[in-house]
Amino acid sequence: MTEKAQKYSKKEQIVWKSIGIFRKQGYFKTSIADLSEACGIHKAHFYYYFKDKEHLLEECLTTVKKIFDKKIFILAYQEKPLKERLHEIEAAIKNIFLKYEGGCIMANSVLETAHYNPQFIPIIQSFFDAWMQALTHLYTEKYQPATALAKAEQAVQDIEGGIILMRLYKDDRFFLKALKRAKQVIY
Repeated sequence: MTEKAQKYSKKEQIVWKSIGIFRKQGYFKTSIADLSEACGIHKAHFYYYFKDKEHLLEECLTTVKKIFDKKIFILAYQEKPLKERLHEIEAAIKNIFLKYEGGCIMANSVLETAHYNPQFIPIIQSFFDAWMQALTHLYTEKYQPATALAKAEQAVQDIEGGIILMRLYKDDRFFLKALKRAKQVIY
């Protein structure tokens, strides 16, 4: 049994594997059969853990939000020098988007499902709100609150665009330049 399998329940393992599948394939191109196969469970057994694919995606989005809250956004509020916090946030974001296939599950999901499944919108909004609040917190060390918020919004938009272009052109430089610009707001 792998270390990850020992650490997480079967339901949590399904969520973790499903996050990767949704990131790569998107919501509409992912079937219950795809998810069941990737998770190593029978299709009928999938419904023991989740009512349907919508509930699974909702759980995946909630899990991603919690991960970012605990591992990335919290870094903005630590009692460390500003440049050190920015560097740690940049490293953590790079680790996620350079290490795993697919784009940002939050951005992908809102683009794909907002019209058909608006129940995902509050989770996705809370993710982007937390990201902008974390950057605003950092930027207020140099700017007035309204300016800091505007720069944080711009940075998140830029980074998300960088992720899209990185995947489209298979070239990390779009994403890396966006991260650099977000950091240069302070320098």
